[in-house]
Amino acid sequence: MSKQAQADFLAALAALAREIAEGAAARDQYREYPLQAIEALRALGFWRLNVPVQYGGLGFDHRVLVQALAIVAGADGSLGQIPQNHFNAVERLRLAGTAEQRAYYLGRVGAGDFFGNATAEPGERHPGQAQTQLRREGEQWYLDGAKVYSTGALLAEHISVHALDEQGTVVSVIVDRQHPGVQVIDDWDGLGQRTTASGSARFEAVPVQARAIVRVPAAPRLHYRIAAQSQLLHAAIDVGLAEAALQQALLLGRQVHGGRGSGAAAFVDDALGVSQLGELHLQARAARRLVEAAAAQLAELDETSELHAVLEAYYEVAQAKVLSTRAVLQVSNTLYDIGGTRSARQGNGLDRYWRDARTHTLHDAVRWKPHAIGRWILDQAVADPWSVAHPYRPLAALRAQEPDQ
Repeated sequence: MSKQAQADFLAALAALAREIAEGAAARDQYREYPLQAIEALRALGFWRLNVPVQYGGLGFDHRVLVQALAIVAGADGSLGQIPQNHFNAVERLRLAGTAEQRAYYLGRVGAGDFFGNATAEPGERHPGQAQTQLRREGEQWYLDGAKVYSTGALLAEHISVHALDEQGTVVSVIVDRQHPGVQVIDDWDGLGQRTTASGSARFEAVPVQARAIVRVPAAPRLHYRIAAQSQLLHAAIDVGLAEAALQQALLLGRQVHGGRGSGAAAFVDDALGVSQLGELHLQARAARRLVEAAAAQLAELDETSELHAVLEAYYEVAQAKVLSTRAVLQVSNTLYDIGGTRSARQGNGLDRYWRDARTHTLHDAVRWKPHAIGRWILDQAVADPWSVAHPYRPLAALRAQEPDQ
């Protein structure tokens, strides 16, 4: 797609996001799902933006993807979370799916469908320890298991489920949301991101067609590319939330009085307050720029990219994730210091930004990421793609697993 097509799409999305934002506070307060917004995004082509053109998609790359997700997350932090795993399911199909799988499932997304998610399990098990099982009886496959935090699954047409096959290999299984053996329970009660259409999911003897089983080959390059996009989209959501919270801080700064002890009647004359606002701007801007840089690096990868180039992009994403987490928590918390007591009134709805940021940054904590980055730059010890930390492996050991390296 041309740069003009990308710009036109993002401009149309930004205009739609302004409409979506108008009802975000009320949806959060009354826990109402963004049904109209999801349909409006469908009409715009949002759900198919990273699907190749040949399957009915828009064919945009990671650079457009992060901008689009930040726009939606800034308008509604809950709505911004729903596409994250959808786009990851598309990426798995794009990179690892068979020709039949891409034609069918990417074709369905190209026609307007979207994916819900069912990855995490009770007890926070690693994917390699999943209790959800794909079993075979004769010529028929069946899926059984239970999941938590199934984002988007309540409203999606399909659910991408992580399971173990009979050999203990992690696979992604795509199931029809409406199948009688699929039950999604509306039991998500988080303090933030309250309307992500999430909940517990149960799968009881759900028939699975062979084309619905997505197996990612053992090549490390594929696993790190897929993991990098997942991390990058988390970071894009945080950037969108940070920028939206910053705009609220700016509005408050133009309205409120100077801080006690400043000697200033208006905030704009409170030197320390204005400096604090400038610091928030710096953090949000730096986070965006690093997310954009990581997206550009990831977008340049293809099937010929060497493992080292893939890992450089992966760690660029890890850095973006750390910075975006710090930025969104700092901005969403400090906007209260800018606004003073009036910003704490429930009628303002400003708590939504902090609650959404605090909840989202718990999905994938960054505590170990600086250590992982340090190990990489120090001795090129490579983090696990899922944990972004332990267990580490030498780069040479990963290279040995590549079929052509």
